[in-house]
Amino acid sequence: MGTTTESPTETDGAPPTTFPSLTRGNVRATIWRVASVQAPARARALDDAIHAIPSAWFRPSPTIYWIDLAASAGIGWSAFALAVAARGWSRLALLAVATAALYRAVLFIHEITHLNGRDVPLFKAAWNAVVGVPLLIPSFLYEGVHTDHHRQRSYGTAGDPEYVPYGRRRPAVILASAAVSLLAPIMLAVRFGVLAPVAWVVPAAARAIHARASALVINPRYVRQAPFDRSARLEEGATCLVFWIVAVSAWSGRLPAAVAGTWAVAMSAASFVNAVRTLAAHRYDHDAGALTMVEQLLDSCTIAPGGGVRAAVVGAIRALVAPVGLRYHALHHWIPSLPYHNLGRAHRCLVRAIGRDAPYRATISTAFTPVLRDLIRRSRTRGHVAIRSRTNADTV
Repeated sequence: MGTTTESPTETDGAPPTTFPSLTRGNVRATIWRVASVQAPARARALDDAIHAIPSAWFRPSPTIYWIDLAASAGIGWSAFALAVAARGWSRLALLAVATAALYRAVLFIHEITHLNGRDVPLFKAAWNAVVGVPLLIPSFLYEGVHTDHHRQRSYGTAGDPEYVPYGRRRPAVILASAAVSLLAPIMLAVRFGVLAPVAWVVPAAARAIHARASALVINPRYVRQAPFDRSARLEEGATCLVFWIVAVSAWSGRLPAAVAGTWAVAMSAASFVNAVRTLAAHRYDHDAGALTMVEQLLDSCTIAPGGGVRAAVVGAIRALVAPVGLRYHALHHWIPSLPYHNLGRAHRCLVRAIGRDAPYRATISTAFTPVLRDLIRRSRTRGHVAIRSRTNADTV
């Protein structure tokens, strides 16, 4: 599915002279005041800087996509098989390798939602066959859903599947969200082992299942609007079939019981890492109404280490947490049509081209930790204020 860059629309006002930086721990509510007075010229300046990115970088490289997927899935499934047969510390080490590799392979689901099928032919089908269906996470759970997270009219609203205003909620909400992610294997097993067959024989239940249990989300209020088409039905059927083949084979002893246990642990760990990664993808500071594109940009985060050998090593480690270009999340929201393998150099190109007071600079942090600390700090202050406000309103 192709995605094009939207032009920002801003309100008139005097532009600020500086933007706070996440790396200095200086993110405050000022960012939102700054965003609300962004001049159209400032947004246009950022658009102009985008022209510094060569047009060739907007074209996905089929070679990179196929090699990356093949390596990630190959290493992941090989380590998975060895972990099933291993014991003790060897099993734990192999399980860690399998989790990291399969986690990277799974996150190609994000690229699939933005790819035009003609750019990398058969990639979606291959990904579903090798990764999505065997891991009970077929691409229909994200296709047509993730695009709602990018739409200007739905970003940060109840219609956004990947947004909860954590910065304005109690820390317990953040902790609960991370904890629930550990239950991903159970939820996927129920979705495809139980709810899929129910949807096939009970039409009324099917409508509810397709709307409320057929999307990868963090926002519990989200209702899927994307049609449940033929492709989705085929993926659902294949995933249900795989689930029951493995379940019956494990129950009858034809497959080692360790297969299900290894899958559950790997999926639970990967889901938890992704949940933490997601908490550092945005500032989650918006609680009402649509945002302009610059405001959406300022509500997003980019994790980009500095220069030097140490930074390169640390960056490689962080790529395990946010693989497939997901560290450059603010840039991805501004230019969603850039393929993942060009986001890093596009980021460096933009940083060289934009001014010191450009909005994009306010999104950059050198690590996940400052972003998460800032989120918790805002949650501890604003979350309690919001609770007191609601309590006072209820007593009036």
